[in-house]
Amino acid sequence: MGEVPQDWKTADVDPLHKSGDGEEAGKLQAKIGDLKELQTLDISINCLITLPERLHLCHSLQYLTVDRNHLWGIPRHLCQLPNLNELSMAGNRLAFLPLDLGRSRELQYVYVDNNIHLKGLPSYLYNKVIGCSGCGSPIHVSEMKLLCFSSGQLSVFLPAEVKSIGAAVDSVLPLQELTMRTLYNALSRFMKDLNFLSSILLPRSLLELLLCPLGHCHRCSQPMFTIVYPKLFPLRETPMAGLHQGRTAVSFVAYCCSTQCLQTFDLLS
Repeated sequence: MGEVPQDWKTADVDPLHKSGDGEEAGKLQAKIGDLKELQTLDISINCLITLPERLHLCHSLQYLTVDRNHLWGIPRHLCQLPNLNELSMAGNRLAFLPLDLGRSRELQYVYVDNNIHLKGLPSYLYNKVIGCSGCGSPIHVSEMKLLCFSSGQLSVFLPAEVKSIGAAVDSVLPLQELTMRTLYNALSRFMKDLNFLSSILLPRSLLELLLCPLGHCHRCSQPMFTIVYPKLFPLRETPMAGLHQGRTAVSFVAYCCSTQCLQTFDLLS
């Protein structure tokens, strides 16, 4: 396979995707992150099961379409795309979305229609244009080892990176979470200096988590690393209910960093 032109502004999957029976089948090559000028990417109907984290290095990307693949989730790193305006992931197998999806002001259009396992949308998406018809079917996904948060009759799957769910009665954060938050605050001014970070004696997985936290509190923007405090707001109980006319059973999920933020978060305020 030849070199990928770095000045492409649009691309389809053919020059970038390995197909076949090997372990690369169903994956988009990580080298797509080298396309710094790429603005539009449509990789629909390619049997993709994952997206590479390096896709977030396509800093010019504005329109990303990954409809009708086999995606269970998308990397949280995609929330860092600074110019992404429209994201379409309809007709996949999504069970959760990254906590920070919609936090960027540039992202205005998100389509996740016909992902029947998907029951929760990050509350950041509340003021966006969203498509979620055919989501939230009451089925049990036995093969998925994900945390599930329930509130009354409602339940949502949480991203795989979430290690634990906080409760309103919790008074102290887990030690690992406290340590990560302290490290992040101490090193925040060095976060873009990869040479400095690599000199810190931490496992690679923890260094990567410092560079790209699990998410940011939907109430105060505090970075979160292992634990979240979720709060559900059924779409059918919001002013958006009339737009969807019963075609979806999803809830907006506010991911908070503490019991205080959990208790004071208000979706409609």
